[in-house]
Amino acid sequence: MERPFISIVIPTFNRRSVVERAIQSVLAQTYPHWELHIIDDGSTDGTWMDLLSKLPSWKENLTSFGRNQKSIQVHQIEHRGVSGARNFGIEKAEGKWITFLDSDDEWFPEKLTKQMEFHKNFPEYLFSQTKEVWNKKGNLLEPKGKYQKVAGNFLKESLEICMVTCSSFLAHRETLKSIGLFRAELPVCEDYDLWNRILLKGHSIGLLEENLMVRYGGHDDQLSNQYQALERFRLYSLLLTKEEFRENGKWDLLPVESKTLIQKAIQSRGETIIQGRTKRGKETKWIQSLMEDFNAEKSISKKDLFTLLDDFSF
Repeated sequence: MERPFISIVIPTFNRRSVVERAIQSVLAQTYPHWELHIIDDGSTDGTWMDLLSKLPSWKENLTSFGRNQKSIQVHQIEHRGVSGARNFGIEKAEGKWITFLDSDDEWFPEKLTKQMEFHKNFPEYLFSQTKEVWNKKGNLLEPKGKYQKVAGNFLKESLEICMVTCSSFLAHRETLKSIGLFRAELPVCEDYDLWNRILLKGHSIGLLEENLMVRYGGHDDQLSNQYQALERFRLYSLLLTKEEFRENGKWDLLPVESKTLIQKAIQSRGETIIQGRTKRGKETKWIQSLMEDFNAEKSISKKDLFTLLDDFSF
């Protein structure tokens, strides 16, 4: 059976105490043909030296045979944030397929094997994810309600909340690169941004109806806990994506339904931010001006959009 080469990217920043759990879950994979890129994103907690000290023993346990191979590379970069670290890994990757694993998550041993079987059986899919269980301070839970994953081109659901877990995601590498990488300027919601761009390009995302990873939550260093008004990052993503489609002459080529969904999502998030700022007694003139330009179908400059990323403005 053909076993395409898979590139695995683990970005880590000050996660010395947990990153080995993620790495060990890669080493335990039953799929035999992969390379692992561990990206230390300028950690200050000794992660780099710890990775280097353990690398020889990890390599000793690798077994390759026939045309299959396994390799581990550890990279140290100046701190770029999770998007920049993942993008660094993408540029280093040589696999036909690429997948990501956050340093605080872990895979079940059959994760890659079953995901590649899925793509062999459904070659029309160039992207997929798996179901998962959540570990919240030791309690194992399955996502319920709107957090349950779906398959296909679920743009409507994706515009509301992040519908793909990065640690479960697998992509055809060249197709992913043609769509564009993670936006490095986004400290959070960078995954939400990418999934929407994939879906807007007309791609579907397949789903394996099986829990094949554990997603850990509830710890203090989660990025989503470090920023105020997360809606501003989603609004930035949506406005910038629309501007890019317009600049490339592709906005008018989108299905009417897709354009309507984008417009409504932008309007809703803008109103949410304005209401929140009003309630807290904060100035709203600049965001109202931004939304007026949007409603008037005026082009919005990158400078104005960057205000949404400015922590001092929030």
